[in-house]
Amino acid sequence: MGGVKIIKRFASVTVCAFFAVCVSAQSKSALSLYNEGQNFQSAANYYRAIESYREALDINPRYSDAWHALAQCSYELDQFELCVQYCDEALKFTARYSDIQNLKAMALISLGRLDDAKTVFNEVLSRYPNDVESRFGLAQLSLFNGSLSSAESMYLDALKRDGTNRKALLSLALVSAELGKDAVAQRYVNQALQYHSGNAQVHFLAAYLALRRNDFVDAERRARSAIQIDSSYDAAYKLLADILYAQKRYAEVVDMCDYRILHNRSLSDAWYLKGLAQTQQGQIEKAIASFNTGLSLNPQDEIMRLALEQIVDQNLPIEDARRSTWAAYHIAKAAEYKRDFKGPFERYEYQRALTIDPLGSAARQKYASLLSRDKLWESYLQQIRFIEENRPEVDLSSFVQTDENSPVIKKSSQQVENEDYIEALDSMMIENLAHTWNVDPFYLDKTRWNISVYYVVDDVQLIHPDAERIVTQAVCDIFRGEATTAVEVDSAAVSGYGEAYRLARAAGKDYFVILSVEEMERSVRIAGTLYSARTGTKTADLSVYRTGNARLASALRRFRQSLLALLPIRGRVLAHASKTILTDLGKNDGIEKGAEFEVVRRGTISTVDSGPGIFYRESDIVGTYVAEVVDEELSSGTFTKRGFYDVLNDDDELVLVKLPSKETQDADGSVLTDTRPAGDADGNAATEAAKEANREAVREDLMVAATETPLIEMIRSIR
Repeated sequence: MGGVKIIKRFASVTVCAFFAVCVSAQSKSALSLYNEGQNFQSAANYYRAIESYREALDINPRYSDAWHALAQCSYELDQFELCVQYCDEALKFTARYSDIQNLKAMALISLGRLDDAKTVFNEVLSRYPNDVESRFGLAQLSLFNGSLSSAESMYLDALKRDGTNRKALLSLALVSAELGKDAVAQRYVNQALQYHSGNAQVHFLAAYLALRRNDFVDAERRARSAIQIDSSYDAAYKLLADILYAQKRYAEVVDMCDYRILHNRSLSDAWYLKGLAQTQQGQIEKAIASFNTGLSLNPQDEIMRLALEQIVDQNLPIEDARRSTWAAYHIAKAAEYKRDFKGPFERYEYQRALTIDPLGSAARQKYASLLSRDKLWESYLQQIRFIEENRPEVDLSSFVQTDENSPVIKKSSQQVENEDYIEALDSMMIENLAHTWNVDPFYLDKTRWNISVYYVVDDVQLIHPDAERIVTQAVCDIFRGEATTAVEVDSAAVSGYGEAYRLARAAGKDYFVILSVEEMERSVRIAGTLYSARTGTKTADLSVYRTGNARLASALRRFRQSLLALLPIRGRVLAHASKTILTDLGKNDGIEKGAEFEVVRRGTISTVDSGPGIFYRESDIVGTYVAEVVDEELSSGTFTKRGFYDVLNDDDELVLVKLPSKETQDADGSVLTDTRPAGDADGNAATEAAKEANREAVREDLMVAATETPLIEMIRSIR
């Protein structure tokens, strides 16, 4: 019995020792996994770091440092909801309150929950009044609210508590530069360089601020210093390439881009800048190859795609077979929007496809289908006739029938359908206004407004250099091919308002726009100020902010809508007989039966001195006109003279007074009304489509919880 007791006691001791060793091994394993995760996190390998932290938490779910590190990785990967959850878990098991709460608040900012973030920062400050990071957070909230002076005050407050704090000094330098205090900004940069001369990011931001001042020598020197300190600092190589591009040192830019590509071929921004430099060198085919490669790596890069399409449009023959390949992207996008019932987006993509490949039958056939869907049969006939008249000729010599068994040329079903429609529609058009009055509406000069669009390069674009030039050209392209609005762009930037006003007035324009572009990683803002070219006074401010996929295309469409809604609908008397007149306004201009106009002597209408709208004297009104028969490009109706004498002449102008009730209008617009002026004489949206577009814009703006800016992105990148 005694031997049995000894054996049992020995077994019990062995089991206890085994479990103690296991527990000890598990604790050590959780720590080693955490340390492994820290190494991965330091190397920016966040996915492997997350894997290590999760394994550590499987062993010890109360491991607060692992929860905190997991939250940090989630933040770096833009998984902000998860970051907030992991911070809440970490707070259960630690006394490191401020670090975790500040990280949580920063994630809340990224989620657009600005009020919640402010509450968290204030809670930290109530417990730790000297906490610098929470003051940084409150300063960022001030930036989101557009209060630069308040943000500056917060950063100064933080600097008082830590006079050498790198983040405070660099943030103050950036905010001061944004406020136009270049000397103050330089002072903070010099302090940062004095205290943190071995930090690559300090030299990087010093180079960025020097580039903003157009001090290319200092900018290049600082960028090269950042590279010397950290030879793997890719952002510094990119900035150096941008500085060289700004100095027109294009061969060096290509070399720098090749160096970056050699180390990481997937850098689409390097391919973009290389393509720009090659374009400036006149190496068009090489530039096209670079842009094609970049787009294969990042198909969603809208500015690079625009850059490619613009050099194709300006340099390649219209018959170049490659155009159809580039247009195919927009055709595919249009098909996606069609499935989602997004008519305006679908129409925009087909118009882009036709801009790139005007002779392409695929895009034009689908564009024609949109016209038929909108029952715009005259325009549909014009499109399918163009397709058939430009269909490639087939060599018939090899298809001569020698007997009944010889092969014959068979037409496609689409070709047969087009020919049938042409025949049928030609018969239908015998009774339309164009045939009755013997007028070809598609050869009329319907230009009513001439607008120049200028851009001023007064800021540094870190994502896409030359973004202003490319977007300005894109603004012009979205009006191309539509006779009602002629928008022109100068090939170079203007120095400022004075030069833009002088050029626009000398050219006899109605308005001019000075455009600016703010581009962030996930959002874009197109802003423009519309001025009267006659008086130079401001007419309106236009600003569009968009996030998400296809954000630039959406912003361009909205910018076009905003501009067209300010331009009054104007027409011209083409002919008159007795009390009936023919005008060059039709369905495609938003006109419907019952629309009322004032008829004004030609040459007497001018833009108002300030604000939108037009002006003409009461004595210049010769009568009124009500549309009764409305075709797509023409309308006719009854003219009622004003006064005793009938002084109506051909080419007298029409100004919209009133459209029929909104029940008779299509709020979705059509493929052609998208690109026509839509305002009344006072510059207010007149058509229901324009009013709905304005309402939709308000809804979209309300959905944006927080507006990013390049300044905020730059400050948030400071580590």
